[in-house]
Amino acid sequence: MPERSAAGLQVLLALLLLLLGNGCIYARIVYFNTPTLAAPKIFDSRAIHTAQRPTTLQQRATEQPFRTRSSRHTSYASLAALLESNQTRAFIAVKDDMLVYERYFGGVSRETLLPAFSITKTYAAALVGRALDQGLLGSLGDPVVKYVPELRKNPGYEQVTLEQLLRMISGIDFDEESTAGAALYYCTDLHERSESYAIRWPPGQHYLYGSVNVQLLWEALHRRLGARSVSDYFAEEVWAPLGAERDASWSLDSSANGVEKFFGGFNATARDHALLGLLYLHRGTLNGHEILNKAWVERSLSPDPVAGRVRTADGLVSRGHYQWFLTLDGRAYFAKGYHGQYIFVVPEQNAVFVRFGEGYGDVDWPALFLALSDEL
Repeated sequence: MPERSAAGLQVLLALLLLLLGNGCIYARIVYFNTPTLAAPKIFDSRAIHTAQRPTTLQQRATEQPFRTRSSRHTSYASLAALLESNQTRAFIAVKDDMLVYERYFGGVSRETLLPAFSITKTYAAALVGRALDQGLLGSLGDPVVKYVPELRKNPGYEQVTLEQLLRMISGIDFDEESTAGAALYYCTDLHERSESYAIRWPPGQHYLYGSVNVQLLWEALHRRLGARSVSDYFAEEVWAPLGAERDASWSLDSSANGVEKFFGGFNATARDHALLGLLYLHRGTLNGHEILNKAWVERSLSPDPVAGRVRTADGLVSRGHYQWFLTLDGRAYFAKGYHGQYIFVVPEQNAVFVRFGEGYGDVDWPALFLALSDEL
């Protein structure tokens, strides 16, 4: 399409958006289209403050001289060249809690807040674990209607538990690959939309990846926080204790409603994203703070018998109970976001890799992370 025509179309879509109002979800989908790493700039957001004296990742004196430099079909002069040629914008490697390799491309820097997309679900799961430990939430076995009573109007929700939502085995009829996924992401009223889906399968018997499950957990948590926002609670109970280097943010549905996108709106620097991997690597304790109890972490990383093996862009992987994927060989686990965002943990090497990009490129990323870990 000629550049002038494309610009004209964007102006037309912008006018359509204004005419129909921000509440017209399909106009927003057409206008914003595929999410990119610029996503934090298009949404209202709430700041997540770190500690006054954060404990940052220490940098090893000498950089790791990685030798691996091949993608599926091409060889490169260096790992950095491979990364840059395959849509990577941020890449770091951590070994024994030390930063051993770090690269940024395409205008991204160590200060850039990078959208976690669906890695946000793993942060959300951690916060749910913390809330349970503190008694803010009663039990994973509690029905969601105990916390969100208006869901009783939808048949079947009285049988849906918090754990079933967390494991995405609730039976909710939500097809992530249809327009439902985009509509949830771009809508300006998550309260209304997340409570609008029917139950299709008996709760507890059928796995279906669906972001709405995690957003309903936000509803349950939000009701118990009183005047505090979910972002403030996360900052106090997880982000500051992790020792994050910089403030993060959580994208909202709109400034008017102020609902955090619990399923896909968390934004942080690449270095600080690595802390989530380190938290689970160290079984819930980091910087002297027990943020999650060990049993929660182990349950999170154990295979989910209902979900079993699932097919993703990385091929066949196993699904953990609480928002982690597991490699079939058992060597690693990872949190993953749209378009190839990864927090990848290799326990046997005491290693964490973080990769953010604008697509997958021509790389089998889990295979590359494992190969790199063998060099550490």
